[in-house]
Amino acid sequence: MALNYNGMLAAHWPETLWAVQRGLFYGDAFFESIRVFEGRIPLLDLHLERLFGGLRAMGYVWDADWTPDFWKKEILCVTGQSNARVRLTVWRAPGGWYLPEQDRAQYLITASPMDSSNFVWLDAGLKAGLVTSVRLPVDAWSGFKTLNAARYVAAAREAESKGWDEGVLLNAMERVCEAVNSNIFWFEGPVLCTVPLSDGCVTGTLRKILLLLRAQQALPVQEKAATFATLMAADELFFTNAIQGIRWVREFEGKAYDCAKTRSLFQEMVAQMSRE
Repeated sequence: MALNYNGMLAAHWPETLWAVQRGLFYGDAFFESIRVFEGRIPLLDLHLERLFGGLRAMGYVWDADWTPDFWKKEILCVTGQSNARVRLTVWRAPGGWYLPEQDRAQYLITASPMDSSNFVWLDAGLKAGLVTSVRLPVDAWSGFKTLNAARYVAAAREAESKGWDEGVLLNAMERVCEAVNSNIFWFEGPVLCTVPLSDGCVTGTLRKILLLLRAQQALPVQEKAATFATLMAADELFFTNAIQGIRWVREFEGKAYDCAKTRSLFQEMVAQMSRE
């Protein structure tokens, strides 16, 4: 099949471009953003749990040796014993239109250096706002990280244009879902709250760690549906992801927030991660 790539004509697909055809055409791919701390990958098992959940749901086929030890070795081949942000992308082998010709999984690992060997507390906090340009769907695929990220790109552009550090997205039912690249938590008095997975947020690895940490300490935690008004009434508000850890919000839509409980939770989380 002939193609025109930015004005360059070719009679056949270049082999390297054809290899990613299904990801390019259909977003038929999953990815994980993984933090490496001086060669340690404490959240690897949780990342793989989410990744393979998506692959199974979409009927992928992969090699039997794709074990945690395999992925640790493959990742460290790229990063060594350094501090790094890793992206693991898995897509289906090329061929077919909507219906694939084959289901064999392919992968790519890329990495970029990071300065610290642990999560860093942001003294200044974040300024955040409510995204109005998009709404997130809620379905069986919402918890996975796929290449179908156009809504998040639009939300990130809106946040940048309005001078925010981060944007809060609602789902199709007008309930709080997540931030552009993070899960959302907030404190109501002593109770730590977060959005339930049933409202469409990504099944965050650090989200799971925090919920387990609170349960181990028998501290109050609640997964509950939230609206814009819920966040405006909260005492503290923060975002979590596997790359940046916990980031507290100092201002959301004009309201200022405290961070004492969030900072204490951050310190507990760092201590827990250091033991992993």
